[in-house]
Amino acid sequence: MSKPISLGMCIAPDKVAQLAPGYDYLELALSSTLMPLEDEAAYAAKGDLLQSLSPAVRAFNVFVPAQVKVVGEDVDWGQVASYVERGLRRAAKLGAKIVVFGSGGARSVPEHYSHALAWGQLVRFLGLCADQASQHGITIAIEPLNRRECNIINTYLEGVQLARDVDRSEVRVLADIYHFMMDAEPLDDIAREPDWLAHVHLADTGRRWPGSGTYPLERLFAMLKDIGYQGMASVECGWGDDFRGETEKALHFLRGLAE
Repeated sequence: MSKPISLGMCIAPDKVAQLAPGYDYLELALSSTLMPLEDEAAYAAKGDLLQSLSPAVRAFNVFVPAQVKVVGEDVDWGQVASYVERGLRRAAKLGAKIVVFGSGGARSVPEHYSHALAWGQLVRFLGLCADQASQHGITIAIEPLNRRECNIINTYLEGVQLARDVDRSEVRVLADIYHFMMDAEPLDDIAREPDWLAHVHLADTGRRWPGSGTYPLERLFAMLKDIGYQGMASVECGWGDDFRGETEKALHFLRGLAE
């Protein structure tokens, strides 16, 4: 019998104490919490705090901030390499297994810049990430972003093509139902390339908590079970005034779909 999908929460460290109990793991923002632009002395106290969080951290998103460009004429590959090394090493020390590469500001193609050259830069960047990820047992999950947020890698199948071009086992793809719905992308695309799926993000109508709207979450989880997905799925959404109550409702709803 296959194990249930693990359910996590995308969250800021200072909100963890208010989270309803029962989530399997936490997903934090790498660029702000792991401070890869800062040296070890600046990060040390923050690292100790993150180690104490419960449930444990198992994933990171917001990999690269907008000021660290990985596409365009202004890429500083020395800075990028240092950033990736520090970020993935610190993520691994906390027990992370997935690092999500969305980072629309860092990867958006500048106006009048060649998309073909940008694609090549993304392949180079992800190859560099794979070199570091392979040392730490981390998978990099490319996040396709809707067209309002980024002008390259907007669909799951484009993410798969980029991962294919990188051709490293450490680089796979994320499926975020919010981005699927924003661009009317067929969920069936996941089932067309199931072997590339490494991580899932969850939300509901208006990017609110799962169970509060009409996104086809039941269909998504049925598909995940059909393809044998046994990874993690993180809630990434906005919340109202009752954070604890809403996170409890979301978890109850998702447990019914995931198990």
